[in-house]
Amino acid sequence: DTATAIRTPVQRDGYVTAEETDLTAETLTGAAAYDANDEWIGEVSELLLTDDGKVKAAVVDVGGFLGIGEKPVKLELSQMDILRAGDGTDIRVYISMTEEELKSLPDYEG
Repeated sequence: DTATAIRTPVQRDGYVTAEETDLTAETLTGAAAYDANDEWIGEVSELLLTDDGKVKAAVVDVGGFLGIGEKPVKLELSQMDILRAGDGTDIRVYISMTEEELKSLPDYEG
């Protein structure tokens, strides 16, 4: 089962793994999402929280152009690596799937 396989966290120069305190609606909503090939594939449009207010999943709008033709997909936090620039100015979400794999996921209906 690949969903439970341990994956190697993504690392990028100048970025550190975001702490849980960095994972807020303010910092994550609109964050750029990148695929397994390091290509921009969309952005975080919504966060889904647990009853105690922790982020449990994110909705990422994949593909599209200027907001047209985007496909919203729900991803558990365990399916992504969230990195913060060393200076704290930029949050990026890395997803270890290709854009095609993400587009094959079911649409998130809310």
